[in-house]
Amino acid sequence: MRILIVDDESLNRFMLLHMLEEAGYPDCFEAETGREALQLAKKIRPDLVLLDVVMPDMDGYEVAPLLKKMAGDIYLPVIFITAMDDQAALTRCLEVGGDDFATKPFDRNILTAKIRAHARTRLLSIRTNKQNRELNYFRKGVEREHAIVEHIFANALTLNPGTKRFFDYRLAPASTFNGDVFLSEPSPSGGLYFLMGDFTGHGLASAVGALPVARAFQAMSRKGLSVSEISQTLNEILLSLLPEDMFFAAVVVEISVSGQQFSVWNGGMPDLAVVTPEGRISKRFISLHMALGILEVDDFEENIEYFNARLGDRLIGYSDGVIELTNAEEQMLGDEAILSWLTSDPAITVEEISHRTEKFRGKAEQLDDITLISYTCQDLSELKSQIEITQLPFTITVELKVEQLIKFTPIYDIVVMVCSQLGMQRVRSDLSTVISELFMNSLDHGILKLDSNIKKSTEGFFEYFKIRNQRLQKLKQGEITISIGYEPQATLLSIKLSDSGDGFDYQRVQSNQESDTYGRGISLIKTLCQSVQYFDEGRSVLAKIKV
Repeated sequence: MRILIVDDESLNRFMLLHMLEEAGYPDCFEAETGREALQLAKKIRPDLVLLDVVMPDMDGYEVAPLLKKMAGDIYLPVIFITAMDDQAALTRCLEVGGDDFATKPFDRNILTAKIRAHARTRLLSIRTNKQNRELNYFRKGVEREHAIVEHIFANALTLNPGTKRFFDYRLAPASTFNGDVFLSEPSPSGGLYFLMGDFTGHGLASAVGALPVARAFQAMSRKGLSVSEISQTLNEILLSLLPEDMFFAAVVVEISVSGQQFSVWNGGMPDLAVVTPEGRISKRFISLHMALGILEVDDFEENIEYFNARLGDRLIGYSDGVIELTNAEEQMLGDEAILSWLTSDPAITVEEISHRTEKFRGKAEQLDDITLISYTCQDLSELKSQIEITQLPFTITVELKVEQLIKFTPIYDIVVMVCSQLGMQRVRSDLSTVISELFMNSLDHGILKLDSNIKKSTEGFFEYFKIRNQRLQKLKQGEITISIGYEPQATLLSIKLSDSGDGFDYQRVQSNQESDTYGRGISLIKTLCQSVQYFDEGRSVLAKIKV
């Protein structure tokens, strides 16, 4: 322990040096004046100072605060040595930074006891200061890391500037990092995709999964993949990344180039609602699937819903942070409150909805991330991508026997083959939907002879697929041929599909007597194709898609 003795009387310094050495403090230094004490203190960095009050050049009242300032944040005990007993003088010693007194003549036992006590306090101060420096260094490191992560998130999760202008939206995280995700990207065929989702919990742990989701979604959007392909791929990615207790509730939507047709996959998110300008809810896309990152690949359900809206209709979506918002009385806002606002005020903006939700919450804490989006149906043809298209005609033909029909669904493989040709990715989503619908029609109704009327109820829906699986496993004969050709001059993809079934009354389809004849979804196919024509007693169909 380094002790600095400051006194203009040499006898006093000698006595103190001798006393301290006998007490076990050999590392002592002495200064005759205040100025000398300050210069010496800069060199030796004392652990304790014994300071005389009355000195010729600078008295102890002047020197004490300067020594304290020199020590910085670490406690430097300054013990005044004085023969004075004036209360005012002693009070001033404390006011200028003194920590204790040692009166002349010195009592060795009392002085050394005081030195030991102040030494313990200084040691504690040094340890505390070191810990504070380490904590401060750690805090700055964490802040730096957070700044880096925020920068990455801000760039990775930025909405595409070409599509975000079609949305009215609000993102309000409960903490620095958002566990909710909202992304939109243009489709190569015109139109756009958007993804809205909610990771388990909130904060950084919830937001981490957003990075691979964003990159994968953006890449698949550029390729023009279908909504079912996008949802299936995201599920595979998250299944391999997320812990068992974490998942990603999400809705994946494609909006056609007309701006009116929706293809929707909803897994675990609140309902999306289509609201007419008159305030009527014309469609609710309920969650039909498990959230992403839960089901294994073989168990994943990629079925999507389609809906044709009208120009001016609005598609409204929100995360559960909105409907599960609670006020100070622990009352929950609920889904019906949002829908009542939409129906009573069809033109209500996201900003106004947000204002009402905040008014409902009052002073209660926001416990979850909030996402609100609104899309108004409008022509999106300006988004149509200028992709170079092959000038070579081509034909791809696939013959599916019983063995293939039982084992797997060929749609994905066929779409990949077609879209490997230059420019065909611009119609990938529509092509996937059309082939899927036509193939399932041929297999279910042509080969397996299933009746779609069974699916009109919830119970019937499950019964339908039970019967389907039974008949598929017992299938002994049947064949489906798919032939896809491209005509460069007309820029048309021709999709011909034939099955070995009994056919059906296709005349009613050709004449449009029923909007959804035999449950075959033909009205949907017609909206995606330039033409759809059945022949050979309904066993064959030719659909043409404009590229």
